[in-house]
Amino acid sequence: MVMAIIAAVISCTEKTDLRSSGEYKEYIAVDATLTDRADRPQRVILTKTVPYFGDAEDHANAAVRGATVTVDDGESTVLFSEKDPGVYEAPEGYCAKEGKKYHLRIDNGDDTYEAEAMMPEGGFSLDDIDYAWAGNKTMGVDSLWTIAVWGSDRPQTSYYYITVAVNDNYYPFDLAEVIDDKYFNGNKVAGFPITTLMQIHDLQEMYGDCCKYLEEGDVITLEAMTLQKDYFDYLIAVELNGTFSSIPLFSPQPANCPTNIKGEGVMGYFAVCPTCSASVTVEDPLRPYYKKLFGSIPK
Repeated sequence: MVMAIIAAVISCTEKTDLRSSGEYKEYIAVDATLTDRADRPQRVILTKTVPYFGDAEDHANAAVRGATVTVDDGESTVLFSEKDPGVYEAPEGYCAKEGKKYHLRIDNGDDTYEAEAMMPEGGFSLDDIDYAWAGNKTMGVDSLWTIAVWGSDRPQTSYYYITVAVNDNYYPFDLAEVIDDKYFNGNKVAGFPITTLMQIHDLQEMYGDCCKYLEEGDVITLEAMTLQKDYFDYLIAVELNGTFSSIPLFSPQPANCPTNIKGEGVMGYFAVCPTCSASVTVEDPLRPYYKKLFGSIPK
């Protein structure tokens, strides 16, 4: 009986290796979104997928280095230079134009990947934004603000990628929103609370001042990027596959995500999107009402 108990204790404390013994297939992940913002860097990010149980070394070596990345708009071809490991950037001032079709080509030694995309018509005209404090210590959030928009939406169904910045520090993908316009399709919008701004200490340490506590003088910027329907479906699929919490995208490897990248052993997406933005300067971080909506703050 005693020997049986000892054997049970030993078996319970023995280290278990949860790594799969199956063959792991490595993919190249392409994160390429061009916009019409000449003041913003235009980048193509290339990484290798890593196993679910990959270690720190696997993640550290995920960047795809030394590739040749070009974008052709039918009139000229632009070379994207590698600024950081796996991050390829267009020359300063380069941006996409409405009505042009863009062809992405990635030459990675023995492998070549290609994709095409055209910029859709901008779906939302953004005139102004404002903020309101929504409380603190809610669902693990230290403080929360709602961000409202003023503008107009086009009659056709549109799809958006919404992100927020504090002092030009933008939310990463996993904190941004991917939405359609079902709540305001084809209408003028006045004070619509389109998203939130969260202050969480742990996220501030991870992502920087996009998750800081708002102070007087801080500048909040909201950016709305209009998406093609297939790119919207792709971003939703990425979220549903659980990769929205991983940096970079596709680590660990997702399953069943659509892609428009042609080639063997590749996933990801190439998109060209128009962007609009507006900013507001923080006066009182704790004000409870939208000043632009009511004209003044009730006392």
